[in-house]
Amino acid sequence: MIPELRKVGRGAAGYPPLLAEAPGAPVALWVSGAPLEPAPYVGVVGTRRASRYGLEVATWMGRDLAAAGVVVVSGMAAGIDAAAHRGALATGSTVAVLGSGVDVCYPRSNAALYGEIAERGSLVSEYPPGTTPAPWRFPARNRIIAGMALGVVIVEARRDGGAMITARLALEYGREVFAVAGPVHASGSEGPHALVRDGARLVTSARDVLEDLGLASPQSAASWTQDPIPALMASLSPDERCVLGVLQAEPQLLDRIARLASMPASATTAVLSRLELAGLASRHPGARFARTVAGGT
Repeated sequence: MIPELRKVGRGAAGYPPLLAEAPGAPVALWVSGAPLEPAPYVGVVGTRRASRYGLEVATWMGRDLAAAGVVVVSGMAAGIDAAAHRGALATGSTVAVLGSGVDVCYPRSNAALYGEIAERGSLVSEYPPGTTPAPWRFPARNRIIAGMALGVVIVEARRDGGAMITARLALEYGREVFAVAGPVHASGSEGPHALVRDGARLVTSARDVLEDLGLASPQSAASWTQDPIPALMASLSPDERCVLGVLQAEPQLLDRIARLASMPASATTAVLSRLELAGLASRHPGARFARTVAGGT
């Protein structure tokens, strides 16, 4: 028996804020298990026909990301998805985005994993309870994984696989896309290698992902659930003080800064430009911003 089901509308507490800003975001989500609390979410996805190498990588990627305070998001499919969930549950939390109602376990071979996630993580779906899986529902749910995450890690994928749909959507939403290299002769390496050729970040560990997302320091992930206590300058406007307060020495994505400041991305961009002109913030590649030394005084 799974925990109580909750329906969370877009814009309400418990609806992932990054997802709410993504094009085509569901009007509502059904959630079972733990509520979707403010946290850094990172997707780890890949092929159902995973190699032993891919399963090992997905497991330790999920484990190490979760140990750093990241919530690992995947689709609970057989193969890479299931391995990432299991790794995350060993050290932290995970979210399974389903292509069925949250009360319907699919595939049945993942019944034990489904139960563990219901107890220690979150099951999420845009489909009402009782909805059975259908082939078209799985590509559709990939937009939720891409939309709610700061970035997506592709471990193994064929060129035409569902994980590549998630990667494409992540790029469209302005998220970071990471790829794990594999043996050049393996079909599961086709997708990640193609992504790297197209500009995705090649990663060999969870630390690579954490560093790129500005989550490498012990305080970074924790700051998602803490009220920042900035050193303020009296001349700044309330919005400027708010944004300056969430900036860190390590560059952060614009979407993350907007989320922490509880401001629309467009307004946050304008504030960051003013802080940059004042010498209090610095701009970095990939739409990232950081607090300068002057901004920390």
